[in-house]
Amino acid sequence: MRLPSLIALQMLECAARLGSFTRAAAELNVTESAISRQIQALEARLGVRFFERVRQRVVLTSEGDRYVREIRAELKAIERATKDLASRAGGMEVIELAVVPTFATQWLIPRLASFRIDSPRIVVNIHARPEPFHFGDSIYDAAIYFGDRPWDGHPSAALIDEGPSIPVCSPTLLAHAKLRRREDLLRLPLLHLASRPDAWPDWFSGDDEAVRRRARLGPRYDLFTMVTRGAIAGLGVAVLPEMMVRSEMESGQLVTLPFPAAHEAGRSGSYFLSYRQEKPGETKLARFASWLVGQCRDDAPTC
Repeated sequence: MRLPSLIALQMLECAARLGSFTRAAAELNVTESAISRQIQALEARLGVRFFERVRQRVVLTSEGDRYVREIRAELKAIERATKDLASRAGGMEVIELAVVPTFATQWLIPRLASFRIDSPRIVVNIHARPEPFHFGDSIYDAAIYFGDRPWDGHPSAALIDEGPSIPVCSPTLLAHAKLRRREDLLRLPLLHLASRPDAWPDWFSGDDEAVRRRARLGPRYDLFTMVTRGAIAGLGVAVLPEMMVRSEMESGQLVTLPFPAAHEAGRSGSYFLSYRQEKPGETKLARFASWLVGQCRDDAPTC
């Protein structure tokens, strides 16, 4: 039997992963009808049915689920080998780095020029990936993530503690707010990060339910950068990790408020690096890890 085309298998895997022909078409930059035709042809050729429609999604059949799980690792291996070949052909080494978006934009990217100077033959491709994953099922070589411990079974390094959060706002808002005590903040719009709904309630009080209810009021934003920009624009006051708004404070876009937290919740977690086990003779990931740990060591005293 002739093997199916790589294009058909890519479309099958993508549709299975996303649960949608429409989303698969968008990711692969083809039409939805092209996805449907390739999968129908594959089903006719192999004599199996890969999908069933459930409401607005396509769901794998048992045969489809087993087949996709078996080919996914092989497709990832082909993709990885092709990228490695292309990078070596150009005299470059490539690191595919998955990283939580906030750490990437606020901390890592401003420092990457230093790594390029140290290791000019290594290219770091950055992917926003806040969710955990398995290296064996991904294209990534390394991951920077937030948590309380490193991932098991991989070379890892502790990078930096997030540290306590502080209330910040625009200088204009502070000048007109007439704040005399901590509770006066409850008269202002409090900006919330959707993934940390208890940040303001915890900052105000650990036990006072009336204060906690009032502290939950205010607009919510999905991304850290949205909260930061909202605070800079004068939309309200945000409570954010100091290490993540240091540049905005140094530039004068944000100022901290002179009130201590009513309830010290302690450090909420740390950032870690984990990466694939390198093959003999490979050093790109170890070099990146060494540079990254050094950057965090230099930064730690000011956090």
